[in-house]
Amino acid sequence: MAETLDIWTINRKRAVKKIPIARLCRHAGVDATAWFKAMRGTTEMRPETLAKLNAALGRSKMQFAGEHGPATSHGAFKAILVLAAYELKQNAKAVLASDPARKATSDPAWQAAAEVRQLGFWIATRMVGFAQADVGRAAGVTRAAVSEAVKALEDARDDDKQLDRLLSHIEEVFS
Repeated sequence: MAETLDIWTINRKRAVKKIPIARLCRHAGVDATAWFKAMRGTTEMRPETLAKLNAALGRSKMQFAGEHGPATSHGAFKAILVLAAYELKQNAKAVLASDPARKATSDPAWQAAAEVRQLGFWIATRMVGFAQADVGRAAGVTRAAVSEAVKALEDARDDDKQLDRLLSHIEEVFS
């Protein structure tokens, strides 16, 4: 069973590892004022913000512990694609072999891989906290393509109950 992720748990882990708040927030891409507002209890952090902080905490742990450093965004994105393929019940090997630059929108296999990539972009940027530019480089697409795909997925979520359930499930896994 996954541990409940909240600002207090993250702060406790951060303090044990002696990671400064400003550095953790900077690595997570989170404004430090949001951290302090959450600590004071004036606002509640969204699950995706907590996931970004947790991911940055994990990356910082590796750096502070003197290990070899965080997984590269390329390797992490491949792992995220495998997760996305699993969630969408698609063949992960076929998705990894699919070339996004081909833009074969009439090919059902390419289209299925594109849907997995879109979910992977969302997981990588919203749940794990990677920058869109890093995800784009790892996927072989532009930052704008990542941004458009994530926005389209979030827009579709409002009208598609099945998609909303899937994204909610993934948010629970990462929180």
